[in-house]
Amino acid sequence: MKLFLTLALLFITALFFGQNNKIKEAAIFLDSAFISGETMKYFNPDELESVNVIKNDTVINNISYVGQIYITSKNPKKYAFISLEQVKSQFTKIKNNDAIYMINGAFIKDNYNTFKIDKNYILKVEITNSTEFYNLRNNAFKFNIINILVKTNENLDNENKIILRGYEAIGTK
Repeated sequence: MKLFLTLALLFITALFFGQNNKIKEAAIFLDSAFISGETMKYFNPDELESVNVIKNDTVINNISYVGQIYITSKNPKKYAFISLEQVKSQFTKIKNNDAIYMINGAFIKDNYNTFKIDKNYILKVEITNSTEFYNLRNNAFKFNIINILVKTNENLDNENKIILRGYEAIGTK
């Protein structure tokens, strides 16, 4: 009897305190493609046609989501979503897998597998190697930082700026 109570107590404790893979977010589908919630930060809201919310729990890749959001864009064929690994292979010459991703200077901390970005929305890709940092030069672990700049108004304005340097004013007396 003592063995039975011990096993029952262990089972109940494991049941209550076990890992739960339920995310408090909804699964987001853009034109029927599963995307990360972070992806929507880099999507123009004027391009949205409709939004449909379904409150049923769903499981995708062994992760449980509390609902589903289906978003339809005005022109679905306009977008070519690619993953971060595809950005690395198409826009860089990096061969190893050790990379840290940034978008507009903000680190992407999670959702590497589901994070997608529109290929046409990428302005340029900047690469920084860990050996360029003074404190990391002697480190045995080498990695690359891939900063993806997207076509926001601010980035486009900075890209189109022409800075003239000189000591003389031209056309003034």
